[in-house]
Amino acid sequence: MLKWAPYPFVRVTLSFIAGILLYITLGKEFRYSLELLAFFFLAFVIAAILSKKYKSGFATDLAGILGLLSFFAAGLFTTHYRTATHQAQHLIHLSEAPAYYVGVVEDYVLQKPSYQSTVLQVEHVNLNGEWQQASGKVQLSVPHDTERQYELAYGDRLLIKGAPQPVAPPANPAQFNYSQYLANKNIYHQHYLQTYQYQKLGSEPGSGILYFSIQLRRQMDNLLQNRLDKQREYGISSALILGVKDELDNSIRNAYAQTGTMHVLAVSGLHVGLIFSVLMLVLARFNRTGRERFLGAILTLTILWLYAFITGLSPSVLRAVLMFSLVTIGLALRRNTDIYNTVSIAALVLLFINPYNLLEVGFQLSFVAVLGIVYLQPRFYNLLEINNWFLDKVWALFTVAIAAQVATLPIGLFYFHQFPVYFWLANVVVVPLATFVLWSGVAALALNWIPGLSWLLFKIHFGFIWCMNEFNLWVQQLPQSIINGIDITLFQTILLYLLLLAFILFMALKKLRYLSIAVSIIAILSVQQVLETVQQREQNIQAVYTLRGSTGLLVLNGQAAMLVADSALLQNNGNYTFNVQPHLWQRGVQEPKFVSLEQSIKTGISSQLLADGNQLLVANGKRWLILSKPLLVQPSGNFVVDSILLRRNVKVKPEALQAYTFDKVILDGSNSLWYREQKRKELKAAGIAFHDVMEAGAFVVE
Repeated sequence: MLKWAPYPFVRVTLSFIAGILLYITLGKEFRYSLELLAFFFLAFVIAAILSKKYKSGFATDLAGILGLLSFFAAGLFTTHYRTATHQAQHLIHLSEAPAYYVGVVEDYVLQKPSYQSTVLQVEHVNLNGEWQQASGKVQLSVPHDTERQYELAYGDRLLIKGAPQPVAPPANPAQFNYSQYLANKNIYHQHYLQTYQYQKLGSEPGSGILYFSIQLRRQMDNLLQNRLDKQREYGISSALILGVKDELDNSIRNAYAQTGTMHVLAVSGLHVGLIFSVLMLVLARFNRTGRERFLGAILTLTILWLYAFITGLSPSVLRAVLMFSLVTIGLALRRNTDIYNTVSIAALVLLFINPYNLLEVGFQLSFVAVLGIVYLQPRFYNLLEINNWFLDKVWALFTVAIAAQVATLPIGLFYFHQFPVYFWLANVVVVPLATFVLWSGVAALALNWIPGLSWLLFKIHFGFIWCMNEFNLWVQQLPQSIINGIDITLFQTILLYLLLLAFILFMALKKLRYLSIAVSIIAILSVQQVLETVQQREQNIQAVYTLRGSTGLLVLNGQAAMLVADSALLQNNGNYTFNVQPHLWQRGVQEPKFVSLEQSIKTGISSQLLADGNQLLVANGKRWLILSKPLLVQPSGNFVVDSILLRRNVKVKPEALQAYTFDKVILDGSNSLWYREQKRKELKAAGIAFHDVMEAGAFVVE
């Protein structure tokens, strides 16, 4: 039987999460969450009194159910209360754009080569010459001020000219939803500033603790940069110890991502767990008396929270430190703490502070990985009995990697669309190396006042990082090291977790009904996959993507795709990966055939180079007139095309276009802003239908 009694906080947290999810999915306009909470809480109090008085099983069960419904309503109310747009003074409710606004930098300032990025908490706005109070957060991007030698810092109060813009939704199909990502952080506006658009008014940090934490983090980062002369090793050291990823090399970042060890570079539960494990190993002999346990707990808590402090009190570290702090207190009190209750308490506290943490990928991966390791790892480990001490430790680490990967696999596929084949090999080597990197780096920073010893520790630290990097690069080069392009829906992700749960219940309880449920889920997934494959074989799609400074025309027939692109896109892999690739993966295309727009006449595409240097492209029954140069050749008779694509600020009058018969004019991202604004006015005045991909999003024809 499934026994829920030992896990009260699991029930409470799940009820709270259910309330959050209901509010996010259906109840954002629901205004009576406080009344609902009051009703259920009052009903719970009455039921609890009656249960205690009459000692009835029914009354006890009813009180328990009403208690859980109270936490469910608490989840609704907390999410409503923490949703910033419900504030009457929020930026989203302004009747017009402000001329100026004032706010305070409330987050760590991310330093990039050409700009700085942070979050500004707005306090006042200037409307029609009058200042008034306002609220809301703005994602700021500010270029480095080389003239004034000024860098943004946490707590800076800024006067900014202009108005923040609402964060735009995804411009291309299946593209990463950056607006939703920021909305989960209660950020609905962004502003790209020039150096002349802002002025520092002073410094008023909202939290003194966070201010000194960020300052210490930056000092530690500068110390690492001075002591590690190689940029690649410094970037890894700063990311792994402090969580600062400003200088992380892209090639190394990709190597860690493709070997399944990216979690090593994201300061989170792994790092706190490594510190906690070593502390438990060192303090194992000092737990005989209550005094020793108390002193050990104080030392452990001090080191854990000090580490959280030097990492800038990041949310990922805070949730792990909170969880291990609860474990430490339980061990000191010699209470039989249940890890599931401990994890649930940590999740409940963090979700109460910010319910939208539930939608954060890091939050989901962290807690799911912990639950997977706690439940699955001992069962995997017990499959083999190894007498050799070293091999036993390797096997234990291997099973930890397997358990974490199994638990997080559906989430990883849903968000990242890839599966690192050699994750088991990489984690067995990289995690121990990361332990040495972490402790050697922390020791070197702590003993920096002893020059000789600190120099030696930094050299050892550098060596461990070099080994870890080279091993990851080697694993990355192994054949079929990464499976890309896996696209699953949210519904399929939920089905995969239900499948995993059904298998776990079947193995634990030996009940055939759970195996039947698992088989049914597999059947549903199989049918979905068959239907999706049939649909993809019959698809016929053409699209002009939203690509800043580039042209990208997709011709998709079945699962065969050609991307007709200019040299600007073909040479910018990041532009393609972010804007185009997700759509192709969603449509079942792993890799399209790339065709240079300048040389498409030499390919298998039905294309004709006109006398004036422009192109007529025919694909899947659609005719595209692509104009990159002035239109000098007029058609004879009624020349029909489906669409006319204007690119690279081509000089053409609407009257010249009207010599053709077409459905729509497309303005792509290779055109300048002034050109697109001018052409929109001209085409609108001439009564010509048009589509500006930089304003209206990608142009897709199915």
